[in-house]
Amino acid sequence: MSAAKSSSSAASSFPRYARVALPLPLVQTFSYGVPRALDALAPGCRVKVRFGPRILIGCVVQIEDAAPTLPPGTKILPILASLDPVPVLGEELLSLAEWIADYYVAPPGEGLRGFLPPDTGRAETVLYRRKPEAAGASLREGSLRARVLSALEKPMTSRALARAVGSRAVSGALRFLVDAGLVERVEKASGGGIPRIWAAAITDKGRQALESDVLKATTARVLTLLATATDAVPLKTIRSELGLKQGPFRTLTKRDYIRLVKQEALAQSPWSRLSSPEEEALTPTPDQRQVISQIERSMALRQFSVMVLYGVTGSGKTEIYLRAVEAALATGRGSLLLVPEIALTPRLAGLLRQRFQSQVAILHSALGSGERRDEWWRIRRGEARVAVGARAAVLAPLERLGLIVVDEEQEGSYKQEETPRYNARDVAIKRAQAAGAVIVLGSATPSLESYTHAVEGRYRLARLPERIAGRPLASVRLIDMKEVVRQEGPETILSQPLREAIEARTSAGEQALVLLNRRGYATQLVCRECGLAANCNECSVALTLHQKGRLAVCHYCGLGRSTPTRCDMCSGEYLHQRGYGTERVEELLKATFPQIRVSRMDRDTMRRKGSYEGLLSRFAAGEIDLLVGTQMLAKGHDFPAVTLVGVLAADVGLGVPDFRAAERTFQLLTQVSGRAGRGSRAGEVLIQTFCPEHYALRHASAQDYQAFYEEEMSFRRALRYPPGIYIINLIVEGAEMSAATRQARRVAEELNRARLAGVEVLGPAFAARSKVAGRYRCQILLKVPRSRHREVRRRIHALMEDPELSKLLTVDVDPTTLH
Repeated sequence: MSAAKSSSSAASSFPRYARVALPLPLVQTFSYGVPRALDALAPGCRVKVRFGPRILIGCVVQIEDAAPTLPPGTKILPILASLDPVPVLGEELLSLAEWIADYYVAPPGEGLRGFLPPDTGRAETVLYRRKPEAAGASLREGSLRARVLSALEKPMTSRALARAVGSRAVSGALRFLVDAGLVERVEKASGGGIPRIWAAAITDKGRQALESDVLKATTARVLTLLATATDAVPLKTIRSELGLKQGPFRTLTKRDYIRLVKQEALAQSPWSRLSSPEEEALTPTPDQRQVISQIERSMALRQFSVMVLYGVTGSGKTEIYLRAVEAALATGRGSLLLVPEIALTPRLAGLLRQRFQSQVAILHSALGSGERRDEWWRIRRGEARVAVGARAAVLAPLERLGLIVVDEEQEGSYKQEETPRYNARDVAIKRAQAAGAVIVLGSATPSLESYTHAVEGRYRLARLPERIAGRPLASVRLIDMKEVVRQEGPETILSQPLREAIEARTSAGEQALVLLNRRGYATQLVCRECGLAANCNECSVALTLHQKGRLAVCHYCGLGRSTPTRCDMCSGEYLHQRGYGTERVEELLKATFPQIRVSRMDRDTMRRKGSYEGLLSRFAAGEIDLLVGTQMLAKGHDFPAVTLVGVLAADVGLGVPDFRAAERTFQLLTQVSGRAGRGSRAGEVLIQTFCPEHYALRHASAQDYQAFYEEEMSFRRALRYPPGIYIINLIVEGAEMSAATRQARRVAEELNRARLAGVEVLGPAFAARSKVAGRYRCQILLKVPRSRHREVRRRIHALMEDPELSKLLTVDVDPTTLH
C-alpha cells in the first residue's frame, strides 16, 4: 500500500521508492518516495515519514526502482528524513521480522518494533564525533562531506548537523565519513554522577480516593498499582504494566494523591548490580562431556541443529551452556542465551561475565532506558558477542550467530501476550535455522512439543539423568489437605508437617522456600447471604484482596477499590474472605515463626528497579531464612543452603479451563522441588494438596517426567490437542456483547465457508473471561493440521485486512493459555 495524498497530477517521480513498516495495527507496509538527497538509504534504516496528520518513525524493509501503482489523482509522499547513515538491521533480522509478522499474523510494523534500537521513537540520542584521523582528510573543498566534517567541532546529532550545514541530505555524507573512519557514532553521554529516576508513591489522600466511585479508570488503575506495591514504583514501570503511553502523574501530584520521589538508578552499567559468587569452571561429568562434544561437532560443521537437553534439576545444564559459549567464541561466532524470567538473568549473566568479561551484554525490560540503549549498541557494534536476557533478547542484533540457548524452554513466559504474540523459543529456532547455528533447549521438564519432536527424531535428545557429584534428588511428600482440615480445621494454611519442617530446618541454619502461585491477601470476598463473590465491574473475574484485606483489586484490568462492606448484589453485610495469597502467607509465617527472617518475592514486591537482584543477593548471603513467593521462585535459582521447599495449594492450577493445566502443574512442582538439596545437605519437599491422587501430582512427587509424558499424551491424542495438532485462538472483542458476538459469527462463518480439510472450527463461544477491562470477548478455537497451517494463516491475514475487524480481532497462534 502507498502513503499518498490527493493531487491533480500523476504520481510523483522519485529515483527510488521504499517500502516502510510503520508501528501501526495495519497488516501492510507503505510505499514512500526516496528523495535524491537520501540516495544512501537502504533496507534496515529508520526513517521519518508523514502518515496522515502524524509524523511517524518506521523502518525501510525494501528499496524498489519502479513506482508503485497508484489510483488516479494521487501522488506518493516523500520520506522526510533518515535516522541512520548505515542500516541498524541486517538482512537476517529483517527476514526474521517478516517471518514473525507472517507466522503470528501481526502487522509488519509491530513485528519490527522489538528489533529496533531502544531509542527509536524518542528524541535523538546518537551523536557524531570527528575522529583525530580526520585532520589530514582529503575532501573536495566546499562539498557537503567537507562541510559536515568541518561542522563537527563538537559532537552533534544528525539533526543539528543538518541545521549547521543548511542541508537535509547529511545522511549520505555521514555514511561516507563513518565508513572512511573519519567520523564515529557515539551515544549521547548521560552526564556525571549516579543517574536518578522518578518514582511514585501513594499518599493517604490517594488511598482515600480509591474509595470513590468517580475516579477515571486510568487514575484508579495507577492508584491501585501503587497501593499494592511495597515501595515507590518507577514511572516507567507503571506505564509498562498498565500499557500507558503517558500517565496522569502531574494531575495526581497536584491533587496530592501521589508523591513523586527520585530513586537512585544503579550505575551506568547493569553489571554493577550482579552479585554472583565467584565460581570456578567445573570438570565436566561423562554425561556433560558427551553433550558438549555433540554441540561442538555441530558447531564446527556450521550446521543448524536443535538439541533438547533434558536434565534433572541440579544436573549441570548451566556448565554445558558456558562451555558451548566458549566453543562458539573460539570459532568467531556469537551466542544468545535466553532465560524465562528477569529474576534469572543476574546469576547467569554473572557467570558469563566471569568467564567472558566485556564480551557479554544484558538485554531485558528491567534495565533503564540508557542501559538498554548502551547494551543494544554494544551488541550492534560487535563489542559484545554474547547476549543474555529474557524473552525480547531473542531479537538482539547479534551477527554471525553460532549458538542459541533457551533455558527452561517449557516456560509460558517466553510467549508474548501482546502483538506480535510470538514465542521466543520458536523464534529462536527459526533464527538459528537462518544462521546455521546450534540451538539448545534446556529443561528438567521439557514442553510436550519439544520432547515429542525429540523422540520422533526431528530434534536431537540429550539426557543428564543424575545430579552433579551424585547428589540425590530431594525427597517429596504429598500432604492430603482433606485429612489436615479434618484434624486441624478448615482455616488451616500451614499443615503441621510443614510447620515442623520449617522449624527444624531453619533452626539448623538452613534455608527454606514456600511456593504459592497466587499473590494478594485473600482470593475472594464472598457474601454469606447470597453466596456471590465481589466481582470487578469491568471484568468477569473476582476481586483479590490486598493490603491485609483492605483493598480489592482486579488482577486483569488493574482497577481497585476499598474492600466492600456490603454485597454488591443483595446488600448483605456478612462478607467472608476466602482463600489466601502470598501476602497472607508472609504475614502468617512471620507470626508463627517470629525468630526467623521472612521475605516475599512476587509481582507486588518486585516492582522497584533492582528489586530482583537485591532480594536474591540477600537470600544468597544468608540474610533471609525463608522466602515465600509465586512461580518466580521455582526455576533456575541455585541456593545450596535451601534444604526445604513447601508448596501450598499445589492443585490451584488444575482448575483452570485449559488443556495445558496438568502440564503446567507438573512442571511447576517438579521445578520447585529441584530447588531443594542442591548443596551438600539432603533436601525435602512437602506439597499440600486436596487432590493427591491426580496424575500430575503423583508423577511430580516421583519426579518421573517419562510417566507423566505418556499419560498426558494419551489425553492430548484423544482430544486432538498439541503437539499432535496446531492451535490458533481467535478472540473477538467489542464494547457491547452483541457487537462482539456478531463479528465472531462472521469470522467463524468465513472460516467454515473455506471448507479446509482437517481443520476444526470450534465456536464462537464466550471466552472463559467473557469481559475484560469493559470489553466483551468471544472465542473461536481452530485445530489445524500442519499441512493446512499456512493456508489458515493466509485466510486470517485476509480477514485482518478489514480495518473494522482488525481493531476487534486478536489472533494468537500457538497459544500457551486459552483462558
